[in-house]
Amino acid sequence: MKKQISLLIIMSLICSMPAFAAFEWQLHDFGTGPFDNNNNWSPISYPYNIGNLPSPGYLGEGGEIFDIEGLNFSHNNGKINISLTNSFGLSAYSSVWNQNLDLGDIFFGFNGNKYEYGIDVSTNRLYKVDSYIGIENKPGTYYGTSIEAQAGAWKIGSGTDYGEIKNSYKYWPDLELNPMQGSGDTYVFEFEFDAALISDFQNYNTVDFHNTLACGNDLLEKSYSAVPEPATILLFGLGSLGLAALRRRR
Repeated sequence: MKKQISLLIIMSLICSMPAFAAFEWQLHDFGTGPFDNNNNWSPISYPYNIGNLPSPGYLGEGGEIFDIEGLNFSHNNGKINISLTNSFGLSAYSSVWNQNLDLGDIFFGFNGNKYEYGIDVSTNRLYKVDSYIGIENKPGTYYGTSIEAQAGAWKIGSGTDYGEIKNSYKYWPDLELNPMQGSGDTYVFEFEFDAALISDFQNYNTVDFHNTLACGNDLLEKSYSAVPEPATILLFGLGSLGLAALRRRR
């Protein structure tokens, strides 16, 4: 009888827990959820502790409004896949300044140079970057402060247009489990293009990413080390077997 009661209590607790469906990737299965260690964190030390949990945000707006939450990268089977997760989509509205503050473009480069290429998030086009623009010079941004230089590039200024790339943009109805202050909305951008478009993908040590907002309020910078593609690993393995066979003969 006691065992039955205990089992009923456990079952009732499980049933009362909030259910969060697994995230469904559209272009590439990254194997994890859309959030990572960038969620509720920023490498910049903002005034009022903005960008770091449990930041309440500034001027009562809530830190969640301006939160960049994660980035994934994959180089596999000749394809490049990149995802970006945030809490506001393409634009965050500031009720204090009565204006929209847009999401910046996704910049990336190789071996420490993070501004070589860029994805224009509003047009879904890939560029070789010649110049870029810093955060906007208008009320409600960190323009003219020490954070301006730390926030870095916001938008692509000029460059070579490689054309539109495959993309997906969706709102995830399940909210994040640990929002700062705010609703905890989740929006996920996904992009895919052929690795052959950019010759640097043939030989690199790291690929480095950068993304911020027009206001500079939150910053994501992340690096990935090169991982040999399956075909390269197979060729290496066959070569090793061949050397081993040759040594045995000798």
